[in-house]
Amino acid sequence: HCLALAIADIVWRAGGRERAVVTLASGTQQFRPTGKYKADGVLETLTLHSLTCYEELVTFLQQSIHQFEVGPYGCILLTVSAILSRSTELVRQDFDVPTSHLIGAHGYCTQELVNLLLTGKAVSNVFNDVVELDSGNGNITLLKGIGARSDVGFLSLFEHYNVCQVGCFLKTPRFPIWVVCSESHFSVLFSLQPELLRDWRAERLFDLYYYDGLANQQEQIRLTVDTTQTIPEDRDNDLVPPIELCIRT
Repeated sequence: HCLALAIADIVWRAGGRERAVVTLASGTQQFRPTGKYKADGVLETLTLHSLTCYEELVTFLQQSIHQFEVGPYGCILLTVSAILSRSTELVRQDFDVPTSHLIGAHGYCTQELVNLLLTGKAVSNVFNDVVELDSGNGNITLLKGIGARSDVGFLSLFEHYNVCQVGCFLKTPRFPIWVVCSESHFSVLFSLQPELLRDWRAERLFDLYYYDGLANQQEQIRLTVDTTQTIPEDRDNDLVPPIELCIRT
């Protein structure tokens, strides 16, 4: 039930909260691959279901949620559903450059795909709003970031190394849940205290729960964050776990 609601939120947000497209695997070939497209056993079996009512979307997903839970296609179905809900034209317009991709080197998802799933737009950056760069000769290059406060946040180890700067729209989301990019994969931090992002007093001492799906994590990992303590400047960063470096950003 929770998975169906989460997928509904993701694709409904990508569709501008007006429509959603859900792709399901039919098990039979729906079209004959031609040209550059070679049959892969997945995409040519997909059927598209367009919905314009959120309640109907949730009901439809609940009826077909098994496709997202079992078998090899769940991740593909979610990705394609989000892309088609946004539309390929708007996804391309979201990119800083039209040649960007949603899948990068070694099959990794790019920041554009992460942003599409988190915010509904496949923008290329994690800072707030749009940055204008003067590229000379009167030409302005627009770098697109996050346009509004996100429901679910994002933290990156790359910020610790000054490679990027995550804006407050992702750092202080509406709910205390953060997708964490660290050590070449994604994990999740979350708090059970919704007031954490509404009341500054809750920030003094709080617990975060950590979940790493790639590690097949079974046990509960609970981290206590105390912001009233100061860290000595000469503390050896090499000994600090990457997840703590992400939290400190």
